[in-house]
Amino acid sequence: MVNVILSHEVKDFSNWKKGFDEGEPLRTKVGVKVNGVYTSFDNSNLITLNLEFPSVEAVNGFMANPELKAAMEQAGVISVPDVKILKKVE
Repeated sequence: MVNVILSHEVKDFSNWKKGFDEGEPLRTKVGVKVNGVYTSFDNSNLITLNLEFPSVEAVNGFMANPELKAAMEQAGVISVPDVKILKKVE
């Protein structure tokens, strides 16, 4: 498994959360597990996601999916996502 920390800013958290929830089928299709959704204490429109993917290839394919880009725009994402792809050290 590959862990991904993804952060971006949105216009309105409530609108974004509705769109995020509606995007569950898109995430399920590639095997994404959501481990946490966070907002900044200083800015509730700054979102950080803790995600788990089956592989780096799945991450890259998901992030390149035009459906994801359209869904993010519709949900009000206003910044380029900061994506960190991590592997756990044992």
